[in-house]
Amino acid sequence: MKQQRPRIKRAKKEPTRKGHGPNPDRITIPWGRAASEHRPGLFIKGYLLEHGESCCADIYYAMSQQLERINEERNAIGEAPIKRPNYSSFARYWHWFKKLGLVEPTGKTEPSIYDFLQKRGFFKLTDEGRAEHRAWEDPIAVTHPEFR
Repeated sequence: MKQQRPRIKRAKKEPTRKGHGPNPDRITIPWGRAASEHRPGLFIKGYLLEHGESCCADIYYAMSQQLERINEERNAIGEAPIKRPNYSSFARYWHWFKKLGLVEPTGKTEPSIYDFLQKRGFFKLTDEGRAEHRAWEDPIAVTHPEFR
């Protein structure tokens, strides 16, 4: 019969996350969907309040620029960057805002930079869009509360 070797107990792994206490350099407000300052709807409302009227592409470009500035600051303190929505998801938000009557076309159009694209249509806030706040945060939850 074979003689059995004594079993060697494995050492327990040390926890990978150690509590270091609060870090004063970290940003304490929540990010992503939980941070209302960076929701596309609230950015659109603020942009239209500031500029009066604009087209969807210009607002998307301005939001992208703002997120790049915020991400530079976040990189400096070691935080993860905020992902920018792609244009199709931003346009989906825009569709919901038009459907809810928060924005309306001004009638002003510009030719696009390429011949095969549609003309750029300009929009402005409606009175309901100025007064409403909840629909700008989450337009789908306002339209379909049964989904939330």
